[in-house]
Amino acid sequence: MSQHNSIQEEVAEAQSMFPAVNVPTSTPSFLIAIYQRSPYTRIKMTMTFPDGYPTHHPLIVNIDQDAVVPPGLKKKLEKELNIVASEQPTQQVRAVWERLVSFVDTNLFVPCWKELRQCVEMVQKSDTTTTAATTSKSTTGNSKSKKQTKQSTITLYESKGKIKLSLHNEAYYINVDITIDPAYPDFSAATGGKSCLLELKSTNFPKSITDMMMTQAQDIVRRMQEGLSSDRAMNLSNPVKVPKNFHLNIDEMKEKYKSRLLTKDTISNIKHDTEALKKVTDLRNKEASSVRAPGDNGYVDHKALAKERKDARRAIQKLTEEEKAADQQLEEKELAWKLEEQKRNAGYYDVYIPTGGTITPQPSLYVLVTFLIQKVKGLVVETCPCCNKRVLPVCPDDLKSIYSTSSSSSSNKTTTAAKELKKMKPYRTYCGCWYHKACLNKLLTEPPFGIECPNAQCGRRVFHPEWPGDVQQLEREWAAKQARLREIEDAMCFL
Repeated sequence: MSQHNSIQEEVAEAQSMFPAVNVPTSTPSFLIAIYQRSPYTRIKMTMTFPDGYPTHHPLIVNIDQDAVVPPGLKKKLEKELNIVASEQPTQQVRAVWERLVSFVDTNLFVPCWKELRQCVEMVQKSDTTTTAATTSKSTTGNSKSKKQTKQSTITLYESKGKIKLSLHNEAYYINVDITIDPAYPDFSAATGGKSCLLELKSTNFPKSITDMMMTQAQDIVRRMQEGLSSDRAMNLSNPVKVPKNFHLNIDEMKEKYKSRLLTKDTISNIKHDTEALKKVTDLRNKEASSVRAPGDNGYVDHKALAKERKDARRAIQKLTEEEKAADQQLEEKELAWKLEEQKRNAGYYDVYIPTGGTITPQPSLYVLVTFLIQKVKGLVVETCPCCNKRVLPVCPDDLKSIYSTSSSSSSNKTTTAAKELKKMKPYRTYCGCWYHKACLNKLLTEPPFGIECPNAQCGRRVFHPEWPGDVQQLEREWAAKQARLREIEDAMCFL
């Protein structure tokens, strides 16, 4: 029997045993075979039959590199499949296909192979990064911060498509499981409709923090499997929502901005403008006063009086223009923030393909692990933008005490201690930064209002549901508070 006929028979027998393997091209010298478990696990190979096959030279297998098969997987498969071919005296095509089909069907990490390798490297590097950060922050001498941190680990189970991720930073830890859907980056009923199913196993973070983080992480995955980019998925999954009064009707805002004028009521509501009014009042008194030359027995120097009045009027005009410019700058900044939020929320459905109404799921594993490392593990060493001190205490038990503190304490001493602990309670704002409660309260309820986040890498508007988002309301509340304080001071003068 000739080599040509034997190859044809061998390929025909292999096709009968593995009908799922598609052979678009088959010649006496080579064939092209394609096998896929899902649209995102498609592996294409070229099998070359050299002269003297199979007695003198084994089959040569080449894997095509594409979006599904990265260089690392290509190298691994080519090495394994060529070894399988060289170990078989006959029926090498069937042996290679059997090994390929078994690998694709039992290894659920094939569609996220490249992401998985990046995740492993990122977890390993995260320990080096956090160790350096902890060392730099512990120079003040807190002995608790000098304890050796356990290493973060990532364990892979290929046949189950499960990833066990254990993140450690100082005394804090979080252990999660990530299950990859067989249809990844799409989803199926196997994981409850999630391309990456995230499950919390254990942690010593407070429940409110872990609930917020885990909910956002899973929401990012959901939005990316619907076709959104990682940036849009991150923005739209923000658990802290924009206040209702911070609407995004830009045309209405522009009209309101044009019609709003600087008035005495507007100025008197904030501390800075109150001081400006005091300066104006002093200048007007100076303008209205008489200037008498020394030693002239009451003679009025009209020339000097005119000059003083002229200088006072100029000072008033300059001060008023400065206040108008400051108020206009604040209005423009608020309008810019609204435009920014409109852009962030725009285009949610532009990822849908117009013809057919289908979407293209986006790989989300690397984004998910990045979020867990940066936002959860990184939270341990994050600092408050206002006081530049750690948001979380060094000891997890102290953090639990902050969250478990009850206002119904019996003794005054315990109540005072509880109030001090509550001031240090971590709060996450709309911009994504974390603040101490006392720092955030001062930032939002004292002038200047409508300020951006003090974090140099952020600069976005600061919102939180527990505080009003309307600048005018904050101004009114602050003015009322100042009025009450003045009344108390006046009452104290009579005692």
